[in-house]
Amino acid sequence: MPQRVLNDDWEDYDNRKIRDQRDGRYFSCEEPWEVDYLIRKIQKHKPQTSDQAILSAIQSCCRTVAAPRPRKSFVECVMSKL
Repeated sequence: MPQRVLNDDWEDYDNRKIRDQRDGRYFSCEEPWEVDYLIRKIQKHKPQTSDQAILSAIQSCCRTVAAPRPRKSFVECVMSKL
């Protein structure tokens, strides 16, 4: 399942990271728009999962995956908790 989310189109995310002069390969837990983006991305593939459940998984991974958080590793962590 993480591969379906990771292989999805992340162009909007990458473009915004570039505009902010940050590296799109890393996920920032401190940016609300990134958390919201990941919630929407996961809901696209797991519509039965609530926003709150996804947010809880993201928060858990924010505590366990050290910054800088590679997007691939971080998404895999989140998906493993859902």
